[in-house]
Amino acid sequence: MRLKFVSAVALGTLLVGNVLAENFVAGKDYGELNAREPTSAGDKVEVLEFFSYVCPHCATLEPHLQTWATGDVGGNIELRRIPVAWNQGMEPFARVFYAADLLGASEEAHAAMFKLLHEDKPPQLSLPIIADVFARHGLDREAFIAKFGSDEVSQLVEQSKELTRRYRVTGVPTLIVDGFYTVGIPRDGDFDRMFAITDYLVAKSDDSSS
Repeated sequence: MRLKFVSAVALGTLLVGNVLAENFVAGKDYGELNAREPTSAGDKVEVLEFFSYVCPHCATLEPHLQTWATGDVGGNIELRRIPVAWNQGMEPFARVFYAADLLGASEEAHAAMFKLLHEDKPPQLSLPIIADVFARHGLDREAFIAKFGSDEVSQLVEQSKELTRRYRVTGVPTLIVDGFYTVGIPRDGDFDRMFAITDYLVAKSDDSSS
């Protein structure tokens, strides 16, 4: 599931929530990897979101991420979601994401999956129940179930595990900007600040590649 959008950063000074971009400091406001990883966004700045459907913080972040990402379509950033699968219990939810993504699931369908797990909370969760959620948002129910068990999805899950290791992701949600900078969810839930930091790093990456 990929979204392309325009960064909210103006070259120079950024002010979001009364926070000046010049105050953002590596090691305090964001992290840096030991080495820059290759990206696949071409001339755009790649932003990865490592997440899990079962993560309550990811569910809280989701509407804010969608608002931020879809603010201006057609910009210089490419967002990719990477579902983590640290253990066998999380792997089926990574498969759910990739099965839905391969069938072209909408952002509304993606949000509905979070709602199912964190608001509706069915007493028993099964693949048919999940398939019904995506079917209500335009996916073919049987095609989703078939795709869930496919070798194609298995390969994508293995790739997601490798990316999780490569980027040393130990908690979600985590954003990776341009294969180098890491941004975590703020403890105080200040999403404006989180995305101001991300936009600052996007602009920083864009400037360094010019």
